[in-house]
Amino acid sequence: MKLIFFLIAFLLISVRYYFSWAGKDRERRGLSEGNIVNKSDNSYEELNYLGKFQLSDDESGFKSISPGGYFKFRLNDVKIKAQSDMRGEIEYTIFDGKNDLTFNDEGKILVAKAIKEMIYWGYDAKGRMERVYQKGGSQALLREIDSVKDDQVRILYMKRLFLIDSLPSETQELIVRKVKSLGSDMDKAQFLNQIKTSQFTNPSINAACFDIIKGMGSDMDKMNALNHIIEQDSLNAGIIATILNLGNGMGSDMDKSNLYGKLIDKGLIKDSLFDSLSVRISKMGSDMDKVNLFNKMLKIDPITENQWIILISQSEFLGSDMDKANMLSEFSKKMPKTDPIKAAYVKAAKTIGNDNDYGRVMRALE
Repeated sequence: MKLIFFLIAFLLISVRYYFSWAGKDRERRGLSEGNIVNKSDNSYEELNYLGKFQLSDDESGFKSISPGGYFKFRLNDVKIKAQSDMRGEIEYTIFDGKNDLTFNDEGKILVAKAIKEMIYWGYDAKGRMERVYQKGGSQALLREIDSVKDDQVRILYMKRLFLIDSLPSETQELIVRKVKSLGSDMDKAQFLNQIKTSQFTNPSINAACFDIIKGMGSDMDKMNALNHIIEQDSLNAGIIATILNLGNGMGSDMDKSNLYGKLIDKGLIKDSLFDSLSVRISKMGSDMDKVNLFNKMLKIDPITENQWIILISQSEFLGSDMDKANMLSEFSKKMPKTDPIKAAYVKAAKTIGNDNDYGRVMRALE
């Protein structure tokens, strides 16, 4: 029995090693490989190719396929196969869904369409991207994005466009809005993290970014994208307010706490944002997160008299007498002892039911 297990394990390791070696060997020899199946209720598409391909200048046919290489394409009932023999001569098998075709005008049209599919699924993506840019510039590359079918290839095109220094701001906005069509929130966040400070200062671009983040289903990816924005310089109050609104829509108190805490630490909570954040924190479900964040807010300078009153009043929403007492005692060390602030403090203290905690809070006021 042990021998059988050993042989199975050895076989699995050998198979894994073989495929790893085979993949690296193909890459070393410059061979391209693709295996794609895309199906829906009304459509079935399959694409398989392996070899070194040279396309015609208009990308409508094969100039050459390396010996032993092949290209197979199927779209519903249409089937196309181009295979190179050991001398490099290409043999075609073409079926239009009803009849077998020779490599004549009709057959060539189907082959050209199949090659376009191969390209749009990512064949020679980097090379084609540069060829399109050299021929038609940024606008041609932008148009090409809508034809590309693989999200990773679309991201490749969009990143290439963003490297163009002379790109007009309206084109940059169009690119960002195309990010919304990506299927994965992670892909969206990764692309948004490429946006530079100089680009984000454009109101239309940051509006497009926030629209994408708002539509994300994953709080983790939202946090990833928002963290990148928070690291930018010169964020105005309107942008911070938008970030607070997005944070409020997160399902996890921990994510909200991390986001709010970062805004406080970066010194981005000022003026009316202080009031807004205080209320948002008070509505969180976790008392521990509330206490931690309110204590962080004590580092904000300056805090106006009215803001102290708002901060103190939020302690009334804590569920635990001990948490209320601890927080109010901490406030008492730093708050100005003006009559309105002391009145708010006493009012909050009266919500404490435990006599010992209440006494401790009132002694702290003296």
